[in-house]
Amino acid sequence: MINGYSEVRPRTPTSKGNNVVVLLLAATIINYIDRQTLSVLAPVLLKEFHISSLQYSYAVNSFLVVYAVMYLLMGRVLDRVGTRNGLGGAVIWWSLMEMLHATVVGIKTLCVYRALLAIGEAAVVPGGIKAVAEWFDAKQRSVAVGIFEMGFSLGPLIAVPLVGWISLREGWHAAFIWTGLLGLIWVIPWFLFYRSPEIRTLNQENSLHSRKTPGPMPWGELFCSKQVWAVGFARLFGDPVWYFYLFWIPKYLSDSRGLSLKSIAAFAWIPYVASLIGGLAGGVGSSCLVRRGVATVKARLYGMSVGAILVSSGVLCVHFSSLLWVLVVMSIAAFGMMFWGANVDTLPIDLFSPEHAGQTYGFTGLMAATGGILFTGGTGYVVQHYSYTPVWVASAVMLPIGIGILFLILHNPRDQRSELLPLQKSIRETKS
Repeated sequence: MINGYSEVRPRTPTSKGNNVVVLLLAATIINYIDRQTLSVLAPVLLKEFHISSLQYSYAVNSFLVVYAVMYLLMGRVLDRVGTRNGLGGAVIWWSLMEMLHATVVGIKTLCVYRALLAIGEAAVVPGGIKAVAEWFDAKQRSVAVGIFEMGFSLGPLIAVPLVGWISLREGWHAAFIWTGLLGLIWVIPWFLFYRSPEIRTLNQENSLHSRKTPGPMPWGELFCSKQVWAVGFARLFGDPVWYFYLFWIPKYLSDSRGLSLKSIAAFAWIPYVASLIGGLAGGVGSSCLVRRGVATVKARLYGMSVGAILVSSGVLCVHFSSLLWVLVVMSIAAFGMMFWGANVDTLPIDLFSPEHAGQTYGFTGLMAATGGILFTGGTGYVVQHYSYTPVWVASAVMLPIGIGILFLILHNPRDQRSELLPLQKSIRETKS
């Protein structure tokens, strides 16, 4: 198992890197607050506009279909225009689209607004991964990814009580307005303070003699990369489980456990606390293995294996009638989901150059969202015609399938060695 680009990435100043991670964490929190607003308000909106569970899955998939396409395209855009402009512009777009949700009048407008929201939201993780690739080396980057991906958990954690409180106090329309404003506030420090390491160096040295920045990876090279497909398949099976936790858990607690919006606001945040800890633990764990000499990719696989085992515990929800134990097993599974996520999301920057981090991660995100589309559509149908039980069973086996496919593709060193040729060429050009 090779280390990819991990051994040649220079170490960057810790203080500057910490500032970058803080900004990325804030962006991810806001991103997930905005997308989670609908799931918190789902019981209210579905009742007010007479929307069925199957129709709700259409709204979720409207987001995911556009999200899937834009994941791939946004990764290429970020590699071309840079992290600063690409991510900043995306946050402005999705914040405005979030506020537009306040004018929803039915399932059709809800589907349209979810699709528009997805255009901008697709940039947050490719942008964050690209920034981490620019600022951190192999021993640091899974921790950096784990920290900024804490927003995956902090966002829903904050959204549940925040959106519930705003909705109960001022109405659901106000919830979309106030959460949308958060992103418009965030872009101010982002544009004021963020610069890539390369730009900082050029400004400080006042030099015009700089290395030519590589362009985006050719599409043919991207689509023929076995490593990209390996990570993509892992995410195809893994990410839909997290989408289920994001978009369906509040509704599950309402449908199967009879919780009101007030009770959901009081209890539904608990699994997201566990996922928050899991993301950080997953990043720290694999980084410790790398420091002890374990090959980078192998360390990520170990972390993903632990996460897959823990996520499988979620199926026990179908056996418990007590809300306490349901929340316990949900929390264990959510912890494992983010333990997995901190490692699988680091693989693209372990295997490819920082200049191509946005595009390669975008392709794996396309596959992840495709899996989410299929799983969400199936969830809506199964829940409406049967129950949540088959969904919980499927969520228990999908991550082990994903990691099995990943291992089968990546375990052959000869297949991986060819991926290093662009790196070696880049190094030679830099030295010359």
